Amino acid sequence: MRQYLYSCTMDLSPTLQQAIEQIAASQGLSSEQFIIQTLTEKINSFKQPTQASLTSPTGLRQKEGLWVFDTESLDHVDFNALITQSREECDWESI
Repeated sequence: MRQYLYSCTMDLSPTLQQAIEQIAASQGLSSEQFIIQTLTEKINSFKQPTQASLTSPTGLRQKEGLWVFDTESLDHVDFNALITQSREECDWESI
């Protein structure tokens, strides 16, 4: 029998509790086994660097299947002015 050094009580919504029970049962696990497995997988995912963090020190990373570039706030940038300027430059190049 395993000895665990930590135990806790969680207040889960009935919906979440039902989802845990259903998924655990479909995998042949108890709810406790499923929660431990899921938490272990999530914690391990934080420990392993992503491919993007290994290959790009620029802040480019993948998030939910999309490439994301981390920057400071861009609230000061007038994107409409940039688009207008770009269009004007394209018009001049086509003359």
